Amino acid sequence: MYNLLTLLLIFNLSKIKEILPKNKIKYKVLVLTKSVGIDDLISSQKKYNKNILYLTFPRYFLKIIFETIIQNHQELTDEKYVSNNKYTNKSIKEYNNFLISFFKIFIKKYPFDLFIGFNFLYVAERELHDVSEKLKIPFLLLFKECVVTKTQFNYQNYTWKKNKEKFKGSKIAVYSKFAKQYLSRAKIANKNNIDIVGCSRLATSFSYKKILPKNMIVYYAIEKYRGLPNRYCKTQSKNFFKNLKDYKSYDKKFNWESSHIKILKILKTFAINNPDIEIIIKTKTGEKYNQNDFKNLPDNIKVIHEGAGHALLKETKVVIGWNSTIILEAIAANRFILLPYFHKVNKLLKKNELDLKLNTRNYGYSEKDFYKKLQNFIEKKYCFNKTNNSHKSLEYYLGNSKNNSEAKLNKFITKNI
Repeated sequence: MYNLLTLLLIFNLSKIKEILPKNKIKYKVLVLTKSVGIDDLISSQKKYNKNILYLTFPRYFLKIIFETIIQNHQELTDEKYVSNNKYTNKSIKEYNNFLISFFKIFIKKYPFDLFIGFNFLYVAERELHDVSEKLKIPFLLLFKECVVTKTQFNYQNYTWKKNKEKFKGSKIAVYSKFAKQYLSRAKIANKNNIDIVGCSRLATSFSYKKILPKNMIVYYAIEKYRGLPNRYCKTQSKNFFKNLKDYKSYDKKFNWESSHIKILKILKTFAINNPDIEIIIKTKTGEKYNQNDFKNLPDNIKVIHEGAGHALLKETKVVIGWNSTIILEAIAANRFILLPYFHKVNKLLKKNELDLKLNTRNYGYSEKDFYKKLQNFIEKKYCFNKTNNSHKSLEYYLGNSKNNSEAKLNKFITKNI
């Protein structure tokens, strides 16, 4: 069985063509692919890869084995990898032992030097971190899930500590000091095993600064619960957060949907009054929207549901969004940014917002104010030599205000291979 699975995996490995080595192959690296995470890897290694062959390791391969071996696997999730069921825990050990036996044979037939993954929480990959250490094959984590609000930070930190989460692989690369603090405070890993490398893919956004944008608006459709703790509350038991201070003031009914509806209303009016202005609404893949909201739109509004959204920054002049990494990428691209701030300011809600260090001109405080500022940005001349937004948030969240992260990520990989 192991031999057959080995051949099957080898057959399903594929070279990452964008980052083929410039010189003779010295190392082989298996990458458990993730769309956004791999963008950082590609951005860095396009420039610096000399002798590493990167191959995609299909994540579904592990998922199938995991679900076959683990009894009651439904109770184990990315957010909750703990069980009181002795049969489930016995199955986890069986899965771990299976991976050890399998990779011992796989390495003989297809030698490689390193694993790269992008999140230590993926349920089917957790045991692989431990197995890699036992087999003395480094497992590097390029962790990107660190653009979070203070509320998310508090809930996630509490959850990880209570569930005694640990990364059992070799080393973690994070974007920023904030991200390192995020993981080390929760004791996910020793701070000596966490390196700050910045966000490499931001180099693409920085390159857009030199491109004259069209008179175009992109609205990155607001996610209903972005920056809120709902995801954590749904995946844990009823009393799990009873000792968390933030939970006592948690309003389960609160979300950002009303802001989304108001922006759509404003954009429809703006599109009718400005038929020559192209407006794109980019929805988040996997997010559930009310599709009726996108019906009966003016001809100059287009909705895009598929694919990554950062490429749209290249041509757009004005970016609208909320609590999203794309706002940080828009800051790097030097685009005009307009965010909805229709809610009343208070300390509780402040915790639910990213701290972007933007100017008051970047916020619409009412529908009328939002429309007026949108019109001003569209009419405003774009200047290549003028920085439109503060870069403080780029350093805080992404560790890359100076566009120097590609070399840092390359150094992290080459010194740990």
